[in-house]
Amino acid sequence: MDVMILSVGSEILKGRTVNTNAAYIAGKLYAAGFNVVQERTIADGERLIGRALEECFNTADIVIATGGLGPTRDDVTKPAACRFFNRKLVFDQKYYDRLERYFRRLGYDGVPKRSYGQAEVPEGAEVLPNSQGTAPGLMLGDGRRLLVLLPGVPREMSHLIDEEVLPRLVERYTSGTPFSAVVRTVGIGESTIAERIEEELAEEERELLNYYPHGGFVDIVVAAAGEVKPAHGEVVAKVAGHVRGVLADHVYATGEKDIREVIAEHLTAGNQTLAVAESCTGGLLAETLTNIPGASTWFAGGAVTYSNKSKETLLGVPGSLIEQHGAVSEQVAIAMARGAAEKFATQWAVAITGIAGPGGGTEDKPVGTVFIALETPVGQRCERCAFNGSRGQVRHRSTIKATELLWRALRRLSES
Repeated sequence: MDVMILSVGSEILKGRTVNTNAAYIAGKLYAAGFNVVQERTIADGERLIGRALEECFNTADIVIATGGLGPTRDDVTKPAACRFFNRKLVFDQKYYDRLERYFRRLGYDGVPKRSYGQAEVPEGAEVLPNSQGTAPGLMLGDGRRLLVLLPGVPREMSHLIDEEVLPRLVERYTSGTPFSAVVRTVGIGESTIAERIEEELAEEERELLNYYPHGGFVDIVVAAAGEVKPAHGEVVAKVAGHVRGVLADHVYATGEKDIREVIAEHLTAGNQTLAVAESCTGGLLAETLTNIPGASTWFAGGAVTYSNKSKETLLGVPGSLIEQHGAVSEQVAIAMARGAAEKFATQWAVAITGIAGPGGGTEDKPVGTVFIALETPVGQRCERCAFNGSRGQVRHRSTIKATELLWRALRRLSES
């Protein structure tokens, strides 16, 4: 079944908002066996939306539109949908009652006047309750075409896609869940992956491979497209096994598990804890690692030691060591990691010190030079890295590399 994704929002086209919604929806649809043929982004405007719907339905049977469902004047997706399907906006008392309960929980006396319109829905539409906000999701059509309207707020959109939209679409349009497998990797590029795993596969097996690089990681999705057949399961399993075998040194998980979850599992299994010490990343590693539920059980704390003085006073790094080797050095990185482990009484610690730029580099240590050290139950190690890119990119790449090195060290110890 062909699907188009329509993103409505002038803020996207002005560069003020990154459109993460389309990627999320496309990934979910693909995994459920739908064929996303196109994604479009248009500015706010009733006529623009109407024309876009006409063009979208010339290509696809299902259109999923996000944005333009709010209470402000430029939120005109509902009127545009009504005009397209020749419907009226009607008041939904049941949803209004839901809104009233929602706002009373927030301390309001009732539904604010500006939000009354949230209870107006296209005549005949199926109303999808939104527990994360005030704008409901909506499904309407004419038997041949189906339009799904979702709020543009990512948290609300993802909740509605997962809990309301996909279950309905799968029930209506698919013959079963497609066979697929996800292999998640770190520390290797997309082109290298393709070169290494495709050489020994037949053409029909290579067609099952899909690569999704994201922020230093690459996911390989092995999936059989089209009508679901029992034989697909064996082929997908065979190809996924081949991928895992060839890329074994870089595979941190299969399925949807995040590398931070894998790190958490290793630490909690050993009843161990972690601390971090950061200089050039300014707390980004701590933020990244703790941005999953349950991190408090294994993450003890972190220190952002940007200045030399803070490295000395907070982590106990000797001033003589900094003077002799420089703050950006293997020796200081190791001392930072050791100091963090001692300060927070942990078995594991990660330290990052480097030159993020744009200034501060030398011939010996140019911008992008970063030292990442680990304190582990069996000793210390440090790696010198050279990252290209802007200041922000160097900081991000340093964080990803530190995460990778921590995962590798934990895995080695668990296998020993």
